[in-house]
Amino acid sequence: MIKYTGDLHHDFEKANAEIIKLKDRILDYQEQIASLRESVKRLKKYRDSDKKQYSETLAEKDSIIKELQNRLAHAEALLNHDGSNTGTPTSQTPINKNKIIPNSRRNTGKNKGGQLGHPKASLEPPTESEITDTIAHPLQDDDYCPQCGISDYTPTGESEVKFEYDVRIKVVKIKHEFFYYVCNNCGTVFRSQIPPNLKEKVQYGSELQAFALSLTNTVNASMNKVSMFLTGITGGNLTPCEGYIAKLQARAAKGLCQFRADLKLLLIARKIVYWDDTVIFILGERACFRFYGDETIAYYTAHAHKDMESLDDDNVLNLLTADTKTMHDHNAVNYNDKYSFENIECNQHLQRDCQKNTDDTCHQWSDGLKEHISTTIKDRNNAIARGEEAFPEAYIKDFHRKLDEYLEKGWKENETDPNNYGASFERTLLNRIAKYRKNYFLWIEDFSLPTTNNLSERGLRGVKSHMKISGQFESEVAADNHALNRTYIETCRRNGINEIDALQRLCEGNPYTVAEIFSTAHS
Repeated sequence: MIKYTGDLHHDFEKANAEIIKLKDRILDYQEQIASLRESVKRLKKYRDSDKKQYSETLAEKDSIIKELQNRLAHAEALLNHDGSNTGTPTSQTPINKNKIIPNSRRNTGKNKGGQLGHPKASLEPPTESEITDTIAHPLQDDDYCPQCGISDYTPTGESEVKFEYDVRIKVVKIKHEFFYYVCNNCGTVFRSQIPPNLKEKVQYGSELQAFALSLTNTVNASMNKVSMFLTGITGGNLTPCEGYIAKLQARAAKGLCQFRADLKLLLIARKIVYWDDTVIFILGERACFRFYGDETIAYYTAHAHKDMESLDDDNVLNLLTADTKTMHDHNAVNYNDKYSFENIECNQHLQRDCQKNTDDTCHQWSDGLKEHISTTIKDRNNAIARGEEAFPEAYIKDFHRKLDEYLEKGWKENETDPNNYGASFERTLLNRIAKYRKNYFLWIEDFSLPTTNNLSERGLRGVKSHMKISGQFESEVAADNHALNRTYIETCRRNGINEIDALQRLCEGNPYTVAEIFSTAHS
């Protein structure tokens, strides 16, 4: 505050100086305010920028978290894949996980093992005429009485008899004589005919060849192991080399070309044909091994590629008529316009896909549908056991009503959770069921139709075992030779013909014909 002295001039100058000082202070305050406002603006700008950057960072982190969650779901789904929800072989089950072994047998409710009152299975003793060897077991000089320990005894004339069945490998060396004759009419000298299997001066016989072919094609033993085995069981008397075993395989297949052609004619006339294929390897490249057949026919082919061209080369599906129903795993190639047959889809594969969807997405519709199919198949088996040929119309209608409910629930669950790891597979599954619904469930209305393609799966199991042991085939020809030999062996076995007998006839140049096999099977 200014103190006035009464001197106007002096007081005026003093007031003017104070005003100037205040103006300077005001200007300083204004500069500070302006500076503060600028700082506030910068801070606000930085805040907005940071907020945006924070939001972007947060969104990026959310995206990363979502990606990591999807990867985790993917990894967990892969860990959960087994024989119940994918085609994963039981042998490839991880060490820390229990093996899932599919079992289609029905639970009877009985305890495991032999049932009360069930007769014990045991070998029957041979008749006196069947006994080949008798071995006596008298006491030896150093034997003694088990009661007193004295070696002084007299035979009573009585004995206890035990029987034993065993196998002995006996090497036989056969001499064949073919005599010469002279014609009394024209004087021509000729010899009794030599069969094709005795064209060499010395050769291995048809029984040994049959053993070798059985080991190669059924036991899936490698060729060096076959050679070792035959050498071992003959005490080193017979030592066929690996090259001989390899040539034997090709020679046997060469004698079966007509058999395969005749079997195809029988196959294409069947009312139901099962077929499937699997991957094999030929010189490190993926190739195809294929099965066609039913309960009595096993028809195999092999190709370098799994494609339409190889199917055309087989010329089986092309020849099936509209009267034929073909059971297979889902493959769009079966619905080609050039084919006339009616398709049946495998329900076991459908149930496996349903289980996979449940495991991957945690959605419940597929689990419900799987159980619905299982329950219906059990009801069908019970109806068949009662002698029924079809479900009542009301049952069929109720089955499809429940099916519609599960599919509708499936689409709702998928739309609610569209970014789920398994959502894409789920949509594919729902669309496939809708599109091929009739083909999946023909067995509901016709009890004579199968529900699964297990017959084809079993038919191809042998070649999968072969691949585990051998790894690959040396050529497409070698793979097809195996297919030819398997066709003959398996068809004979399915019709009650002993495999070794069938192979022995093949090695003698006189294989069973298709007509013989099926006349024998139905006689």
